[in-house]
Amino acid sequence: MKKKRTAVVGAGWFGRAHIRNFHELSELVAVCDLNEKNLELIKNQYNHINTYKDIKDMIKNEDLDAVSIVTPPKIIPKLAIPCAKAGIDILMEKPMALSLDELNSFRQFEDIRIFPGFIELFNPVFDELLKHLPNIGNIISVASKRIGLYPRRNWHMGVVLDLSIHDIYLQRRLLGKEIIRAEGLTRCIKDDIHADAAFIILDFGTTIGHIESNWLTPSKFRRMYVNGEEGGIMIDFINQKIDIRTGIGLEGDHPVTKEIIYTPLKPDEPLRREIYNFLYDKEPLVSLDDGIKALEIALKIVNN
Repeated sequence: MKKKRTAVVGAGWFGRAHIRNFHELSELVAVCDLNEKNLELIKNQYNHINTYKDIKDMIKNEDLDAVSIVTPPKIIPKLAIPCAKAGIDILMEKPMALSLDELNSFRQFEDIRIFPGFIELFNPVFDELLKHLPNIGNIISVASKRIGLYPRRNWHMGVVLDLSIHDIYLQRRLLGKEIIRAEGLTRCIKDDIHADAAFIILDFGTTIGHIESNWLTPSKFRRMYVNGEEGGIMIDFINQKIDIRTGIGLEGDHPVTKEIIYTPLKPDEPLRREIYNFLYDKEPLVSLDDGIKALEIALKIVNN
């Protein structure tokens, strides 16, 4: 398999994780960032990679197959447009944009791959969840809890667009259904503009979805609970553990629950799996339309 020629735009802490994986999986030829200190770090670690401060210069000078944009969301569309016009496949980190109109404008680029960065879709524990869903019968409810300390970045958006949007997408993916109605309560605690905590209810028709997100609690949780008529499943995205509970002898006076816990023998990095799918798999697991629908629901919650 011929390695693709790639670039990463944004060399912050998560951008550097992209750079590491693109370097291993492709021919990474360029990195672009306005911050000179970030570029110096890259030059010291990858001395064969060209660095740029202007994305248009990078596109002009490099022959690129694909680019990953890992910057504050408010500027992702502005950076992605020249890449799209040049016919370059684009991975756009979530939430891809802060405006639905901006994101919808990318529908015109039908001949390139535009890939939302929903990393949790590529967590192996989510694959295990899908595999074991038949064991718990018809799904009654799905609950997601995503909490942790405030991220040290200035992205000018609240917890819904940063954290909750992961689970909006994952619940749609899990159930294979569209969201009929979305309602939420948000609370601004650190300032009067951006929500620090959110409680969201998603109506899928026959199933109820619940999402709890905050970035103030000094402990980190990334979990999903799926409850069905015949049992329940909990997955932990951090340690990639899955806990499956099913009923035994439910007809008697003393019903019994059987519990099976799986943990991976060898943890797999979701970001690496995501980037490989973006670059090389014939069928991407996520599409621009998925990103648009997730952003639409998230913005409804934010603007309520």
